[in-house]
Amino acid sequence: MSEYKRSRSLAVCLCTVITLTGVSPTSTAWGDGNNQLLIGGAYFSPRERSDPTYTELQDSALGAVLGIDPTFTSPGTKAHVSESQTILLAYARAFTDHFTVKLEGGIPPKFELKGEGVVQPTGPSGNVIQVDLGAPENNPLASARLWAPTVLFQYVFRDPSRAFRPSVALGTTYTFYTDEELDPDFRDALNQQFGRTLALATGNPGETSVSAEAEGGFGYIANVGFDWRFSERWSVIGSVSFLRLAETSTIAIHAANGERLATSKVHIDVDPVISALLLGYRF
Repeated sequence: MSEYKRSRSLAVCLCTVITLTGVSPTSTAWGDGNNQLLIGGAYFSPRERSDPTYTELQDSALGAVLGIDPTFTSPGTKAHVSESQTILLAYARAFTDHFTVKLEGGIPPKFELKGEGVVQPTGPSGNVIQVDLGAPENNPLASARLWAPTVLFQYVFRDPSRAFRPSVALGTTYTFYTDEELDPDFRDALNQQFGRTLALATGNPGETSVSAEAEGGFGYIANVGFDWRFSERWSVIGSVSFLRLAETSTIAIHAANGERLATSKVHIDVDPVISALLLGYRF
């Protein structure tokens, strides 16, 4: 069970998604061109693996009477991240004929999160207090845009005078999320199936509300690519990147007075494969 909440902003404005490319300008072979600007598209294909949803409930006397454990895992629950595509921007600086540093950014891709399985507490009440993450009306559970400012350290093979040059790179990124939206039916199901019952059980009757948060963090990238120079300043760049990226998503239900009634967490290894094709200009 996972959604996204507007996460803390970073002072990074350059940023977005993980990309890849093979670059490598040099002043000796390409005139003045040891700088390069790139623009193009990328396709993200997640290879996600998620843990079952883990839930913590506020302790209550009624919950104890009904046999509801304050903490429980819901076997069979999973989260799935959709594929996505976006426009990429990058700047590369060649420091030698073979070594390049690249900063990458662009338009953050939008991802949707879909669910599978049923979240329900232990005991007989679990047959009543439950939310089906896989129900069609609840999906996609949420959507958000992923930002991932990226730095790549790249080694480019072959002599810089050659038109076609393969490359390998390693890098790192820091991810965070914006423009989070919850599915209205999913939000209503949480309030109706969990929120109202928990509010009564804890002595806080009334309307409940749902909040969500996605924790990003550092990810690591391995990249293979090529740079095909078709004129002195222009190139076509293609690449495939393998990103090690994990996130922990949290959803909380609050009583009318702001008291937290329940918290559910899921850990997702997203690990996307990213294919990109860009046009580069040296200067």
